[in-house]
Amino acid sequence: MLEDLTQYDSVILDYSVMREFGGTPLFDELTRTICTSGMDVYVSKTFKLLHYCIMHQADRKDSASIGCMKLFCAQLLPYKKLHLVQYASTPEFLDSVKDIPNSVILTSKNGLFTRRLYEYDIDIGKPIWVLTREGIYMFSGFEEMKATLPQPSVSALAEQKIFLDLPVSCNVGDVVRTETDEPYELSNRMSGGAEGMVFLTNKKNQVAKIYHKNILTPLRWAKLRRICQIGITANGFCLPYNLLFYKGYPVGYIMPMGRGVPLGTVFDGPDAILSAFPEWTRIDVVNTLLSLLEKYLYLHLHNIIAGDIQLKNALINSSTSVYLIDLDSIQVGNLPCPVGTEEFTDPNLWGRDFAGFVRSLHDEDYSVAMLVFTVLFCGLHPYATRNGAETLREEIINRNFPYDMDSENNEHIPKGGYEHIWRYLSDRLKKMLYDTFKLGMSYETVEWYDAVIEYKEDLLNRRYKDPEAYKIFPRMDYNQAEVDITVPDKEVELQRKKEEAEKKREEAEKRKEEAERKREEIQRRIGNMPSNDPGKRQQFFTASGRYIPDNDEAEAPPTGSAGQVGADPSQDQNKRRGLWGGLFGNR
Repeated sequence: MLEDLTQYDSVILDYSVMREFGGTPLFDELTRTICTSGMDVYVSKTFKLLHYCIMHQADRKDSASIGCMKLFCAQLLPYKKLHLVQYASTPEFLDSVKDIPNSVILTSKNGLFTRRLYEYDIDIGKPIWVLTREGIYMFSGFEEMKATLPQPSVSALAEQKIFLDLPVSCNVGDVVRTETDEPYELSNRMSGGAEGMVFLTNKKNQVAKIYHKNILTPLRWAKLRRICQIGITANGFCLPYNLLFYKGYPVGYIMPMGRGVPLGTVFDGPDAILSAFPEWTRIDVVNTLLSLLEKYLYLHLHNIIAGDIQLKNALINSSTSVYLIDLDSIQVGNLPCPVGTEEFTDPNLWGRDFAGFVRSLHDEDYSVAMLVFTVLFCGLHPYATRNGAETLREEIINRNFPYDMDSENNEHIPKGGYEHIWRYLSDRLKKMLYDTFKLGMSYETVEWYDAVIEYKEDLLNRRYKDPEAYKIFPRMDYNQAEVDITVPDKEVELQRKKEEAEKKREEAEKRKEEAERKREEIQRRIGNMPSNDPGKRQQFFTASGRYIPDNDEAEAPPTGSAGQVGADPSQDQNKRRGLWGGLFGNR
């Protein structure tokens, strides 16, 4: 199936190929073709960051992809054939690889890269291969790809403003059943809302959401079914995984139980956050944000847009244990999310019927930027101002962002120490936030993830010399935990020990493999020698017994060079490309 791939010298690989096809015969064939043909493989920084997300979510359905990544790297890295392009931004990555000669882009139909490509509408003049379960589409360029594989429009189900007629209702004590007739008893009522009620069941850590009458629509039920088919089982996602029926009628679904308290009640100013987690420092705030960003990126990998991102739609148990909740309204493929919160939604979408169109990743990027600011500032909205307009809506429309890059004008920043939080942020985060909320620019979700990881590394490695930088509220008299910057962070020290142990293990494996290779070579050569020629046999050994191969039989070094494109690897464009590094380290 992949014989024609050998006509190219290099492959520009999208991570979706690894995630969707890792562990399948198709990916095994792809790996063999690349290795036997000596092709170079180029990947973006997004490739690496998305793999972090996959590993940290630890969903059992991704185990094959994770294993394939290790094998893939093991086969390409020793020969310097895997190259990391240090850009997470899709346009910047495409600009960096556009001049790689005789190369092809490999992606999947619904991968993040493919969807970004359609949104940016960028054609860099390269052939694109799209891998699907049914086969491979081979396009000469992006224009042909768009004509053949247009992005799906909103589902016709969104136009059906009818409700499923359910002549039944459920309550405590009733037994509901899944499609496979598995019974669940509704034991206790946990909570209720406008859409339905959530019940504890007779099965540990599994709860049931039962809808009220006149809530279930064809769109909602089709979406619930699609979510169950995707099968996300990672911790921290209160997603449906089994549909429920009562007396044969659809009534709701089973989902994992979330743990913790609403994020919005913790990230609600100094008193709330310091009361809930008095031992926290700024690193814990950053860990909370990373936990959230990873989960939203993980949804994006599955062609899901959260749609209604806001603090009340998450629970927090600890800085590394958060749960996304109220996920039955999310957008799945072309099944739209009909709801949204204005304060977290791109103003360009205000006034539109959310059920009438498919939201883009770009639309979600704005909500993610809102989330980044709000968490870093412990619940404060980016357009919350002092002595400003009468309503928050006016501030948002006019982009009255009260912070500046020089941290000099604090006139409109709310009281409470928020100007100090801004001052101690990393320069990169400040620029991205300013660009977004003052200049109206946009950054991809993975870029926010990358910038927050970088900020965390600065904190962990004690790169800020002022101890105030490590407090939740710097330079404020609140009763809050402090950090001794003269002592290495426990997480850094633990990671260092893990890396040392891993390095020793890898060195031991290499020595073992080399010894085995030499042993097999000795046995082969001895076995091929005439038994009546002991003199010839002796020439292969020194006095100490070590095997010395003939010079003309020594292994030739592998061809190819790291990051080389064209004849001059020293060009600025090619300096941006480097060997893969640190893939399996912690974020």
